[in-house]
Amino acid sequence: MAFDLADIRKARERISPYTRRTPFLPFENLSKKTGKTIWMKCESLQRTGSFKIRGAANCILENMAAAKKSGVIAASAGNHAQGVAAMSSLLGIKATIVMPQTTPAIKVQNTSAWGAKIELSGESYNDSYVRAQELARSDGLVFVHPYNDPLIMAGQGTVALEMLEEKDFAGVEAVVISVGGGGLISGCATVLRQLAPRVKIYGVSAQNAPAFYKSFQSGQVTEQPVSHTIAEGVATKKTEPEMLALLKKNLDDFFSIGEDSIANAISTVAEHAKLIVEGAGALPIAAILNGLIPEKNVAVVLSGGNIDIPALSNALQRGLVEQDRLVRLLIWVPDRPGGLNSVTEILAQRRANILEVVHQRMTLHAPFGDTEIEIDMETRGKEHTDEILAALAKSGVRVQRLA
Repeated sequence: MAFDLADIRKARERISPYTRRTPFLPFENLSKKTGKTIWMKCESLQRTGSFKIRGAANCILENMAAAKKSGVIAASAGNHAQGVAAMSSLLGIKATIVMPQTTPAIKVQNTSAWGAKIELSGESYNDSYVRAQELARSDGLVFVHPYNDPLIMAGQGTVALEMLEEKDFAGVEAVVISVGGGGLISGCATVLRQLAPRVKIYGVSAQNAPAFYKSFQSGQVTEQPVSHTIAEGVATKKTEPEMLALLKKNLDDFFSIGEDSIANAISTVAEHAKLIVEGAGALPIAAILNGLIPEKNVAVVLSGGNIDIPALSNALQRGLVEQDRLVRLLIWVPDRPGGLNSVTEILAQRRANILEVVHQRMTLHAPFGDTEIEIDMETRGKEHTDEILAALAKSGVRVQRLA
């Protein structure tokens, strides 16, 4: 697993014709909200929508002769797949990609659009990895690992080289990076530990993909089942020993984030930074929103932006719920004419936007003599929601907030 700063600098020279120097932008709204100074390294705007093309380019270019001769193969939940497919297309190399059956449609479509042969196999990346290894051996293909390869990690480390060259990075005290297999954060940490040792480095993963987090906390390699997560880009169920050793050596801390917080982060970035990020890319923002990062001047890597429309829609709705801007109420009023009207008048007076109303007179859930009203509404946030709840209670109706 030997690679160093010199390898990362060579990787930058090698891949620069094929990759994009991504923007390093201030997140002014979140900075104001948190009292911090937040910077975003926008790999979501990278070619193929993810940092992964950096490592894929470095690995394929270094193994060009063998790749041209026999073709390449990779296992991926999507972003590495697109990076390998794109580079193979640009270089005239045949590529086969094995992807989990749970991979979002947009990532499958984008990978196929680059001309790669797609095989969907297994429920997680690890299942796809086993199948890809079988095909590599049987068909003599060059295997391009998504993270556990010095060439891959050196390519990903070019993200940190670019950040360090930004004049606005001078005051940064901490960098927050999402962790799936660990290739991105290992490459970046190698750069930061040598060129900016004062900077804290934090890793973050999804609670529903806990293998790396639990391995880091225990110091022992562990395999954990993966539950459904919107951050499917970090959904690995097994930690590699070499990667764990690198992270234990270089990281200051490691955090685990729940699904609602990830959705809230996606929504926050979309609304206030005007950027679309996928679940894995939003993890560092979620860590900040959850108050896990103590430093005041913080840079985050938005690792990818490949999220499909249904998942984005769901994330935005869940984000609004997390922010108390999308609210569901269960209200009981006396079963007589004007009951529903009295409720909607209160909501109108308080400028709540009603999305849906279900009015049930014949239900066993309501007390005898009452009718039940379920209302979905939009509000301006927690204070506005609390004001509406207080007004309803003051009017004499019984109200319950539903999850």
